[in-house]
Amino acid sequence: MLEQYQKKNRFLQKVNPSLKLAGVLMIIAVMVPVFDPWTPLFLFGLTVLLIIGLGGVSIRFLGLLLLPFLVFAFSFLWIQVVFPDERGETILFSIGSMPVALENVYTGISLGMRALVFASWSLLFVLTTDPTRFMLSLIQQCKLPPRFGYGMMAAYRFLPMFREELQQIRTAHRIRGLGEKRGLKQFKRYFIPLMAGAIRKAERTAIAMESKGFDGRRSRPFYQRIHWNRYDACFIGLFLTLLVVVYIVRAQWLVS
Repeated sequence: MLEQYQKKNRFLQKVNPSLKLAGVLMIIAVMVPVFDPWTPLFLFGLTVLLIIGLGGVSIRFLGLLLLPFLVFAFSFLWIQVVFPDERGETILFSIGSMPVALENVYTGISLGMRALVFASWSLLFVLTTDPTRFMLSLIQQCKLPPRFGYGMMAAYRFLPMFREELQQIRTAHRIRGLGEKRGLKQFKRYFIPLMAGAIRKAERTAIAMESKGFDGRRSRPFYQRIHWNRYDACFIGLFLTLLVVVYIVRAQWLVS
C-alpha cells in the first residue's frame, strides 16, 4: 500500500527526498517552542491538506494512519489532567474527587497537537518518498558514504522477506505438530532460524556488493541520478509561504 503512494506521479513525490527531510526537521525545530494549542492545530490542518492535495493520499487511508497518533495525542491531555505537575486555578469541573483545571487542559491539548504535527509531517515524508530515491539522494546530495547508503537500502529490502520467512516457519511448525506455544520457548523457536537466515543473507549480499564494485568510492557512476529540479524550488517557496502564513495567523488571531 505504501509503494502505491510513494511511486505516484504527484508533486510531493517529485520533490528531492533530502529536501523533504530537511522540511520535517525544520518543522520540528519551529514547533518545539510553541505552547499554544491553536498554532499546531492550524498547521496540522494545512499539513493534512498538503498530503491529500499534493501527495494524492486518500482521506480514508490517511485517517487510518493518523488514528494511533490521535490516541497518543489524547494521552498527553489525559496525563496533564490526571497527573499535572501543578494544578491550575480555573476549575472547569470535577471527575469524582479530582478537579479538572482549564490550564491543565490547555497544556495537554497543546502537547497533543504538537505531537500530531510531528506525526503528520513524518507521514508526509514516508507516504511520498520512495526509499530507493531517498538513499540515492542521501548519497548524492548529502554525501553519505555509499557503503552505508547501499547497505541500508539492502537491509530495507530484507524486511518483506523476513515476514515471509516467519510465516513459513510457523507453517512448518504446525505441519510438524509443534503447535503455537507462548513465552520464551516460542521466541527462541522463531528467533534463532530468523537470525540464522538473516546472517546468511547479509553475508551473501556483502559478497555480491563487493564483487560488483561497491567498495565505498564516491566517484562511482549511478544508474539513477537525483537532480535538483523546479519541483524543489516550488517546494521551498511553498514551505516558506506555509511558515509565513502560520506566523501571521498566529500573531494576528491565535495568540492575540
